[in-house]
Amino acid sequence: MKKSINLWSIIGWKYTGKPSIEEIIEYVKEAGYDGFEMICDLNLLHPDKLSKEDRRKIIEKARSLGLEISSLATGVFWRLNLGSTDENLRKQGLDYLKKALELAHDIEARVLLVVPAVASPDIPYDKMYELSKKSLKEAAKRAEDLGVVIGVENVWNKFLYSPLEFKRFIDEVGSDYVKAYLDVGNVLNLGYPEHWIWLLAEKIACVHVKDFDLNVGNINGFRHIGKGSMDWKKVISELRKVGYDYYLVVECPPTFDPELKEPKFPEDGIKYAKMNAEALSKIISEK
Repeated sequence: MKKSINLWSIIGWKYTGKPSIEEIIEYVKEAGYDGFEMICDLNLLHPDKLSKEDRRKIIEKARSLGLEISSLATGVFWRLNLGSTDENLRKQGLDYLKKALELAHDIEARVLLVVPAVASPDIPYDKMYELSKKSLKEAAKRAEDLGVVIGVENVWNKFLYSPLEFKRFIDEVGSDYVKAYLDVGNVLNLGYPEHWIWLLAEKIACVHVKDFDLNVGNINGFRHIGKGSMDWKKVISELRKVGYDYYLVVECPPTFDPELKEPKFPEDGIKYAKMNAEALSKIISEK
């Protein structure tokens, strides 16, 4: 397993255009990673705004530093809900998904992270389930054409909280290009990461790593690697047992340190990126 980092961990959730993507990639190398997770959104990093030349520069910069682009992530599907009964909104999400798949292909990222749906009291759960599945089945055709895997992430969206249901959902989509993007930190307050690893096994396309403090037990409980309640030795051991050998992608913004009140970007992002790289390297090397 190799180390990657989501770029939001370094620059924060709102990208202003500074530092440049090329400079951020240099920070990734400086912090000690093997690769990084590119990001896209509805603003400066919208796929429509990243030209072919922009995409080429991202690949060339990564290659020049010996880095791989492990994956592409976006938070857009929290807003453009792929399980929405508002057909216009769902279609907007599906359109964005296809554009993100093209971006992932162009930057040579093997996996695109996708939030499958976001529950709402106004949408019947079974209807949301079927609409989300319908969206992913349609997108899977484009994913296969491009050779990019859609990684369905387990998040705090009040949807697919059981590993059995999560696995069933992916099975029902029925495509080799729709798999699981397992976030072990997101599991910890709701269950046991090993249960998800055992059940999903070869369906795991990529893994997000962050820690969680069970003593906090709410959205404020996320922590940097080794600073929470995660049994990392067990998590890595179980991933190895199911044959997972792709990237462990750090998703740990500076704000995961409860003592840090006003983070500075990219300075604090770089500082914590290095700290998490060191912690993850130690965990991976332990037998």
